[in-house]
Amino acid sequence: MLEPPALAEHDLAAALTTNYGLAVSAICFLPIGADTRAWAYRVESDGAAYFLKLRQGAPREAALAVPRFLRNALSLPVVAPLPARSGALWSRLDEYALAVYPFVEGRTATAAGLSDAQWVEFGAALRQVHGADLPPALAALLRRETFVPEWAAVAADVDTCIGDRDFPDPDQQALAVFWRAHRPEIQTVLARAEALGQRVRAAAPPLVLCHADAHTWNVLVDPEGRWWLVDWDEVVLAPKERDLMFVVDGIGANLVTPRQSELFLQGYGPTPIDPVALAFYRYAWAVGDIGAYGERVFLLPVTGPATRRAAVEGLIGLFAPGEIVSIALTSEGAA
Repeated sequence: MLEPPALAEHDLAAALTTNYGLAVSAICFLPIGADTRAWAYRVESDGAAYFLKLRQGAPREAALAVPRFLRNALSLPVVAPLPARSGALWSRLDEYALAVYPFVEGRTATAAGLSDAQWVEFGAALRQVHGADLPPALAALLRRETFVPEWAAVAADVDTCIGDRDFPDPDQQALAVFWRAHRPEIQTVLARAEALGQRVRAAAPPLVLCHADAHTWNVLVDPEGRWWLVDWDEVVLAPKERDLMFVVDGIGANLVTPRQSELFLQGYGPTPIDPVALAFYRYAWAVGDIGAYGERVFLLPVTGPATRRAAVEGLIGLFAPGEIVSIALTSEGAA
């Protein structure tokens, strides 16, 4: 979220002291992330820095427990939440769930890049994630792939809201004009996502542990050159292609090159890749972005102007050459 929640920083500091024993000296809101129900902060305590994630409503327990397991059991380069004094991986402050992580100083791999060796390491690490033998209690926390695009209903609601009318809000009007001009493409994306999902579901592929957002925006490179896979909010049991779509040709312009895909797969190891599943996930990703951006502009009145403006720009960008809509339509040929 690009705007902070209606929550006083001194209340946050008090909660961190009570639940984590932190002597908070500074809290800085970070205007990052696409989730409209989550907020991020940098917290300083006794010379150390922490990353605080605040979520409205119930915590996503699998998003907390899975990276903790992968870090402890498999020593994978993931950033895991720190336990509260209670032993739990989260704590409560009014309507919000709080999770505290070590703060990784560094840049995303999108900005900093990964070396050839790191791409190989990334592939090997993701293969370990996909092969992880989860304890039954942890596996029970995970969502299972339904092969129905999660945001399809929201995208349909946005389309109904837009209709053919004009809007006094300039951001809404700008997006409505663009949406109507691209309505045939949007309807095609929705229809193909549904049809391909039915094909993949009928094939009944094996489900593995997937990060579900394993692109280079979620890989951080620290000043020592180490890399870390972060943001496990969408973790799910799904076919491996749910993750592989990010590194096999990628999901957007300039995110991954053929050489980087080759290095990743060298580390990942030999594996058959289902082109139908890849096509489904690319269409589903496009549906998700279209629905999420549209929701922020038309269906969530609590979003601020910066969030709405970024959503308009984000949705328009989806249809640029080499971005996810054209990538999805191109991948259709392979399926």
